[in-house]
Amino acid sequence: MATMLSGLPAFAQAPDANPPADQPAAAPEGGGVYKPPLRGAPGGRVGGASRGAIKSAVPLPTIELIAPANHTGETASATPVLYFYVSQPVALPTQFTISQPLVAKPVLEATFASPPARGLYALRLADYHVQLEPGIAYTWSVSAIVDARTWSRNVVASATIERVTPSANRAGTPNAAPAPSRVALLAGAGLWYDAVAAAAEAENLDRHAVLDELLTEVGLTEPAAADRAAAGAAPARR
Repeated sequence: MATMLSGLPAFAQAPDANPPADQPAAAPEGGGVYKPPLRGAPGGRVGGASRGAIKSAVPLPTIELIAPANHTGETASATPVLYFYVSQPVALPTQFTISQPLVAKPVLEATFASPPARGLYALRLADYHVQLEPGIAYTWSVSAIVDARTWSRNVVASATIERVTPSANRAGTPNAAPAPSRVALLAGAGLWYDAVAAAAEAENLDRHAVLDELLTEVGLTEPAAADRAAAGAAPARR
C-alpha cells in the first residue's frame, strides 16, 4: 500500500530551470510558502536512523517522515495521504503505525511492502480504512524492523498530525484553484499535510519544485535532493 513518489514523470522545464541535483529547483510562480499554525501545537518530527551499536545482517536505512520538525503538522482531511523518505532500498519488514495519546492500543498497526529504492513514498489512510478524529494529536511512525522482540533495535521515524476544521477564510477554496495556487493556499493556511499531498500529486509542477521547496523549508534537505535527482526518471508503476 505504499506508493513510490520519486518515479512520477517530469514535465517541461523553462530554459533556466535545470539546476544541479544538489541545488534547489526554482519554484513555479505561485509556489507555496508554509506558515505554521499560530497556536504552535507541540510535537514534531523524529528521524529514524541506525544506531551505531546495532548489528544487522543487512544495511540499515535512514527514514524521514515528511512532517514539520518542531510542531504538529495539520490536515483538514479525515484520511490524509502521508509521505516518508528512505535513504536506500529496505531489506527488512516495514511497519506503519498510528497511535493517540493515553490509548494503549494503536489506531493502526500494519506492515506494508518494503521500499525497493531510495526515494519518497506515500501512505494513504483511506487504503487502511482509518479516519482521524478532529482535535487529537496522533503520532504516526514508519519502522524498519530489525528485531520484533526488542523495539529499541529497530529504525523508527515518527511525527505528529492533527486533523483540524479550518475556517472559510483560512484556506479559501483550494480545490477550485490551479495546482500551484492550491498548494500556496494550503501551505499558507498551515495545512502542512494537505499542501504536501497537493504538491506531490499535481501533474503540472516543474520537476516537483514546489514539493521540494516545502521539504527544504522544514529542514528535509536530503529528501528534497533525492526527489530532485529522481524527478526525471521513468514513471514507476502505481
